[in-house]
Amino acid sequence: MSLTEAATPPANCPPEAPPTGPAIGTVRLRNPFVLAPMAGLTDFPFRRLCLEAGAAMAVTEMVSAVSLAHHGRKTLGLLSTDRGLENPFCVQLFGKDPQALALATRVAVLEAGADIVDLNLACPARKVVRSGHGGALLRDPDLCCRLVEAMAKASPAPVTVKLRPGFLKDDGPSVLDLAPRLEAAGAAAMTLHGRFVSEGFGGQADWSLVGELARQVSVPVIGSGDVLDAWQALGRLAEGGPVAVMIGRAARGRPFVFRECLELQATGRVSGPTLEERLRTAIRHARLIEEEIGPKACFRLRTVLMWYTRELPGAAALRAAICREEDIDAQLDLLRGAMEEAMEAEAGLPPEPPPVDGSLLGRAAPKGGVDSKGQVG
Repeated sequence: MSLTEAATPPANCPPEAPPTGPAIGTVRLRNPFVLAPMAGLTDFPFRRLCLEAGAAMAVTEMVSAVSLAHHGRKTLGLLSTDRGLENPFCVQLFGKDPQALALATRVAVLEAGADIVDLNLACPARKVVRSGHGGALLRDPDLCCRLVEAMAKASPAPVTVKLRPGFLKDDGPSVLDLAPRLEAAGAAAMTLHGRFVSEGFGGQADWSLVGELARQVSVPVIGSGDVLDAWQALGRLAEGGPVAVMIGRAARGRPFVFRECLELQATGRVSGPTLEERLRTAIRHARLIEEEIGPKACFRLRTVLMWYTRELPGAAALRAAICREEDIDAQLDLLRGAMEEAMEAEAGLPPEPPPVDGSLLGRAAPKGGVDSKGQVG
């Protein structure tokens, strides 16, 4: 396989199908599987791979409303996209000033072409919370409503919100009281990550709260948190409540998880990616980043290529070697060598059993299906 191959879409992209996802205002999603926004991670190269694999929508990383309202050059770069591919285009903003959010919303829609603008009321990062943004805003329900109202009045596109159940677990799920007010303020949909802000990403997301929220409002509710593979994604949908699910950390190095969701939904079976496909995807991911930021991509790849080394023999040494390199081709040579060795070792193993029957949706996949880590057993 050439390391200089063009960053072109793979031949096995899921075929176009009639939309089956929820309607968010005037925007209809083509299926119920969405890439979650992740700070510093969901740049356009990554979103592109997930969209090509079948994601209905991929939300940008958080964008500062104040900076976007002032047309900050670096901030505008976060809105880089290809509207021929990213449709709908969803931009997530963070901020605590109604006027700045209103101005930023208009820039996102009228200048960047956003079809949906999302307000982050969920981020638990210490730096974000200390500055009064993200999840910290849940401590001020009145302000949350003013922010949504300002955005909705300024925007010709639907405005949505990303939420957590509340700030402190001991205080209970305040979002159940807040959500109807946000709907009245103009929110066209809501996403709930089932952990309190104070929990960060510890413990387990409480999906029962997602169902409770869906009963409190008439707008679509999307569930988020601990969706590790296609089995869990379909299982959460089967439980009722959310009309769509967000997949975040499980998509790192595995954009094909969205293809697996569509395959499981259509056939009741999942065929996981081969090592060769993982290698092709890693190379293409690297080249897309290189196209966007040039030779400095090697520093970004010290994070991104780590995603593709999981479960490879000698992964720790491989990661260290990749991080020492400042040349993209050298980094990819190291990854290719390790993956080709793994392919040779795999070729000597007996064939895997056929995929399991789809009647086990929502349960852990047995051997031969996709396990809880999203890998082929």
